[in-house]
Amino acid sequence: MELTPGQTVNLTIGEKATVVKELGRGGQGIVYLVKVGKKDMALKWYINPPDDKFYHNLEKNVSSGAPNAAFIWPEYLTVRENGSYGYIMRLRPKDYYEFGTFLLARVNFRSFHAMLTAALKICAGFKVLHLQGYSYQDLNDGNFFINPENGDVLICDNDNVMAQGEKSGILGKARYMAPEVMAGSAPDKYSDRFSLAVILFMLFFANHPFEGAKVVACPCMTEAYEKKFYGSEALFIFDPKDKSNLPVRGVHQNVIRRWPHFPERLRRAFTEEFDSEHLQNPKKRMIENMWERLIMQVRDELIRCPHCKEETFVESSLASDKCMNCGHPINLSQRIKIGQREMMLALESPLYVDGDEIADAKVVASPKGDGALWLQNVSPKAWTVETASGKLKQVEPQGMMPVRTGMKISFGLDNLKGEVVAK
Repeated sequence: MELTPGQTVNLTIGEKATVVKELGRGGQGIVYLVKVGKKDMALKWYINPPDDKFYHNLEKNVSSGAPNAAFIWPEYLTVRENGSYGYIMRLRPKDYYEFGTFLLARVNFRSFHAMLTAALKICAGFKVLHLQGYSYQDLNDGNFFINPENGDVLICDNDNVMAQGEKSGILGKARYMAPEVMAGSAPDKYSDRFSLAVILFMLFFANHPFEGAKVVACPCMTEAYEKKFYGSEALFIFDPKDKSNLPVRGVHQNVIRRWPHFPERLRRAFTEEFDSEHLQNPKKRMIENMWERLIMQVRDELIRCPHCKEETFVESSLASDKCMNCGHPINLSQRIKIGQREMMLALESPLYVDGDEIADAKVVASPKGDGALWLQNVSPKAWTVETASGKLKQVEPQGMMPVRTGMKISFGLDNLKGEVVAK
């Protein structure tokens, strides 16, 4: 049954939740704004309550607590009453928007950096989920709230999360289910990873990876066609061997426009992830930390054009590339090498030395006005710099130094050391 404003439901901890108003509804239930004591929270109340196993799994998840702060996790469980039950969770902040609003261009990321941050946070969330022995089982575009300004992510609808190997009874949402789940297999962490790859592709390119000419030609999307296009005959829209499902101009403008501008390493990863071998062999799919490393490499190839001041992706293998906005050539010959990473030095571009989402350094113009590049320490740690001639210098937080080939920098972060090299 549905609840009404002013009605109370009992929680298993002995407290009550008072219904204030309805916030939204979906296939499983209705979400209400409620008061628990003096605190505003959200209640998901099931229209058709799932079975005892589902209820007991919610009990376990409430007891275990959220995998990390990104999850809007069940915090309290209601007593079974009024022919149903539900759970209490924290409210979504006002400056976070559903992932679907980004796909419809109703909300846009402030920057590519925010977009990449969102991708990293999604990967980090599911990495910790799987490391703690869970599988999500119903990963789709309705599971995320994203802050467009900074890319922060909140993961919601966590009631289907179960221990790896257990079945929630929920197979997932069409377009996001792995081919083996479409064929009847139970979801698990491997099918989660397929869904994750789909989500990441849609985040970057605002198009489904299997929706091209074949889907456009479909007269009516029935369940049989869904199983065909997203399951047994799924074909990546940029499959290098089969061009029959390419994006259609006038229909798939987002992916047509964006695909050429993202770094080749990202395009190659998606092409491999959605080839027939990976679609048919779940254990070959990329795991979360592989996606994290790849996205960090892509972020290293995102710089600010010194001419038009806009963000642009460039290929790190080149000594010079063109801005994707103004077309002006950009000198990429100077860079900092840390292990296998090479971060290009371009004016006004941030550097993420330790891979975190907070920049550690920034490339700035020489205060002498001579056109040379300087490096500013925007981290909380002092740097130790060894010049090419062997002299040692300290660069305090917010301090700057001129960039010279051959200089070595100890960043004061987990023994990370870099060297300025020329391409």
